[in-house]
Amino acid sequence: MALMGIEAGRKVQWLRDNKSALPSMAVLLAVTVFWVVGAVGGIGFLTEASSPMSMLVGLYVMLAGVAVSIIVATLALNDLVSRYSRPRTRR
Repeated sequence: MALMGIEAGRKVQWLRDNKSALPSMAVLLAVTVFWVVGAVGGIGFLTEASSPMSMLVGLYVMLAGVAVSIIVATLALNDLVSRYSRPRTRR
């Protein structure tokens, strides 16, 4: 990896320096996976609903999931932007 300009020590140092940002990055990854799974076919189970009431409940659960994912992604992005937009000071 040193031939490509990427050193193993830099990755570890970057993780140590940005340890507090990892939860926000993990949340963004989880929201992205949620949306990809939903786009690929997560809504397909509604076509097999046995009653209109179960379909309605499924739609409400999905609506709540979408709303929560948007709110959580906005908070995580806000955290990352505020964390990396302020000037860095050396210790």
